[in-house]
Amino acid sequence: MLLIVFLAIAGVFCEEMVVTKEYTDYLKKHVDWKVVDYEENIFRGWTIDEIKRLLIQEIPEYDEPLPSVEADNALPSELVWGASCIHDVRDQGQCGSCWGLATGDMLADRCCLHSGKDHGFLSVQELVSCDRNSRGCQGGWPWSALEYIIKVGGLVPESCFHYKAQNLPCPTKCVDGTPLEKARVCPCKGPKQCIGVENMKTCLKSGPITVTFYVPRSFLSYKDGIYKCEGSSIGLHAVVAVGYSDDPECHWIIRNSWGTGWGMKGYVHMGCQTCGSHGTYPNGNVVCERVG
Repeated sequence: MLLIVFLAIAGVFCEEMVVTKEYTDYLKKHVDWKVVDYEENIFRGWTIDEIKRLLIQEIPEYDEPLPSVEADNALPSELVWGASCIHDVRDQGQCGSCWGLATGDMLADRCCLHSGKDHGFLSVQELVSCDRNSRGCQGGWPWSALEYIIKVGGLVPESCFHYKAQNLPCPTKCVDGTPLEKARVCPCKGPKQCIGVENMKTCLKSGPITVTFYVPRSFLSYKDGIYKCEGSSIGLHAVVAVGYSDDPECHWIIRNSWGTGWGMKGYVHMGCQTCGSHGTYPNGNVVCERVG
């Protein structure tokens, strides 16, 4: 019995930690963006396997990719959507639901901008629980989430079906008894993908967009500055870009879903052509041209 307990404890300590003091010190010497102190890192004590469960590990195959937005030749050097319709940073918890949060929150932001009515957060839990082409907390893909939204005619508000960061059965009614089909808002029209820097900037002219990129281990230690990839991928991640700037160099302004204790109060400035963020993954950078 004691041997079994010893082996179990030894197994835990043999697992590779995603953040270490040595790795943090290495990054501070070799990157030109600001690295969070080891003691302040929200992922201190997490293993690589635990982090991978937050990320997307499979890229689905699509026979017909979404049409791409045509690039605008007259783009400003900076565009950042203001706070009035840009919703707060969320925390996905220990659930691999970034694909749903990124797509649902992009829809909520755009719905407010396009319709003039702010419904608040939309129910990402509806995507996690009801999108049969995804795997809930075990991962999904932005275009799959968008397909679901188009098929059912939008999403219900957060107040109808609260986010629980876990796989729950798909309900037929809201918590107040309203049928889901009567509670949905913000239908998506004109789904497109945004491939390449100029196309992404063009997409951002009409509102925030969903962005998918690969995550190196170093991304977990980001605090400030313009992030550029350092290291190999441990998975894919979906987020929301709310703008861009060419000063001092081209970068995306991104809202992450790891809470306000990560990065710049939940945000990251990411180099325009780093980590495959500029549209490397098919149907990974998606947008509804019109919402509502």
